[in-house]
Formats: sequence, C-alpha cells, structure tokens
Amino acid sequence: MKLIALLIGIYAERFLARWSHLREFRPFEEQANRLAEKALGLDARAAPCIIAGMTLACAVPVGIVAWLLSDSSLEILWFVFAVAVLLASFGPRDLKAEALDYHQKAEAGDSDGAKAQAELLLGGSAPEDSAEQAAAVERATYQEANNRIFGVVFWFLVAGSLGPAFAFGFRALNSLRRYTATLEGGEALHRAAVMLHGLAAWVPARITSASFALAGNFDDAINAWRDTRANNQSNLSGGSNAVLGAVGAQALGARQDRVRGAVALVERSLFFVWGPIVAVAVILGWVY
Repeated sequence: MKLIALLIGIYAERFLARWSHLREFRPFEEQANRLAEKALGLDARAAPCIIAGMTLACAVPVGIVAWLLSDSSLEILWFVFAVAVLLASFGPRDLKAEALDYHQKAEAGDSDGAKAQAELLLGGSAPEDSAEQAAAVERATYQEANNRIFGVVFWFLVAGSLGPAFAFGFRALNSLRRYTATLEGGEALHRAAVMLHGLAAWVPARITSASFALAGNFDDAINAWRDTRANNQSNLSGGSNAVLGAVGAQALGARQDRVRGAVALVERSLFFVWGPIVAVAVILGWVY
C-alpha cells in the first residue's frame, strides 16, 4: 500500500505541475515569519528549539491523523491521506519545470529571464556570467532534488505508518530553512534551520548521490565523491550539498546541455534506481 501511494504521489505530482503554486504555503510562510520575528527577542541559543518546535507543530497533527488511520480497517483512508500529504510535501515547486524553464530562456538568449529563473531556483542571487550561472543551476538541480523529492521519499518510507508525518515534517523544515534566509535579523534562526535540515537531509543526500552514480558515469562519480570527502566538509548542509553537486556533475559526464542533462539524471535516478530498490524493499518487508 505504501509503495502504491508513493508511486501515485510521484506521478500525480508531475501531472499536477500547473497547480504546484498551491504547495508554496504562503500563509505558512507569513505565519512562520511572524512567529520567528516574535522569537527573535529570545536568547539566540533557543533558536534550535524554536525551529524544532515549529517543525513539530506542522508534523504532529499529520502524525496524529496517520496514526488514527493506521488500523487495518482504515487502510484505504490512510492510503488516500498519504497520497494527499505526499503531494503537499513535494516541492514547493516543480523542479523539472523550473530547471527546463531556465534552460529554454538561456538557450533563447533571454539573459534577464534566465537570471530571474536562476535566482528562483537558487533561492538567492545568481552569477552574472552565463557559464557560472548554468553551473550554479546545475548544482542546484541536484541539491534541490534531494530537498524536494528524495528526502521526502526517504522519510516517508522509513517511518512506517507515520511516514506522512515525517515526510511533511521534512518539507516544513526545508521551508523554514528557505524562509529564514530572508528574515531580517533572523541569522540565528536560519543557522538553526540549516543545522536541523542538514541532520535530516544527511542520509537521503548520500543515498541520492549513490543513485546519481548508478544512473550515470559510476567511476567518475565515485572518484568525485572521494575527492569531496577528502576536503573534510565539517558543515552538515554544506557537506551534503558539496557531495550532491560534485557527484551529480561527474555522473552526468561530458554532456553539453548541462541543465537539461541534470534533469534527466534526476529522473533516471528516481525511476530506474530508487523505484526498483524501493519495490524490492517493500516486497521483502524491509519497508512498511
């Protein structure tokens, strides 16, 4: 049942891309920023507790509903609820559409439009140089694939009947990481959100990197992974992003249309690596 819910959620997310703006949770962003602004007067050391509390406030209600529906007699209701939560947890926007939109604008010579699209994907300023800009978008595609897709799938699978709560909690934590980055005077909260998100994303990022290697140029990707580890990345989030970016770039190989190729690599990893592995894990009873 969980595998079917996951497959429906992934495919439905693609077909419903035109309504992906509904997953941006603008009301949540506004309320989170208001609450964060009120919390700024507290000791900066309380920032991790504040971020953890806000994440739990999002995940716990979902967990309660999932637990109430976990009885075998309510399995169909749990299934419907799980699909709905997955659709809300992927995103906030369609990664494929964003990356390909950048690619099309860059190919058409629309430098202003490409830069604006790059900033949307990067969540901040983008390089002016077109080559550096494309490289940044390529790296962001690999990194955001973990934040928007693979991390959600991982936590949904490993948490049993409470998978919807963990998936939604991961999405909420990723949103807090993004939102607090633009919060004036919210440096402590942003650092806390980055730290907690780094913890939650560490394992999915390594599995995602391995899937990139399996779906692309394996030897080059593994060598890039070793080189990245040799740099001793101490920051959890920075280390994960470095691994994802380096492994993805080398797994892609010498392809010229790098951003389009990055999208294709992410899709191959999802459908041809994660898909079969998850199916086998469910069949063998390793994932419930």
